[in-house]
Amino acid sequence: MHEVTATADLLVDIGPCDDDAYLFLNGRLIVQTRLGETRRFQREMPDGSYNFRLQVINSGGWAWKAKLILTINGETLTAVDEVGGSGLYTGEVYEQEWQCRIENGKLVEF
Repeated sequence: MHEVTATADLLVDIGPCDDDAYLFLNGRLIVQTRLGETRRFQREMPDGSYNFRLQVINSGGWAWKAKLILTINGETLTAVDEVGGSGLYTGEVYEQEWQCRIENGKLVEF
């Protein structure tokens, strides 16, 4: 007999970011974008604890942008829409982490 396990639906909308954006799930890169690119990523998430981390790197200096929407089962875990100026600095301009827990296919903690 095959046991059916409940899962939650993850939907990621990322971008446009300036210049490069990287989204990690439990330390593993799951999606990345380059300058001005937008991407959508979907995945079923089994029960467990999760850590998301968004990193934006500005290679051109001056202004930067970070845009991300993470939803689980239609519930927004986070919505990032940040812009800033870095002057002549190039490198990491934005980094943020979010944690959540899924039990019985439902988002129970974030």
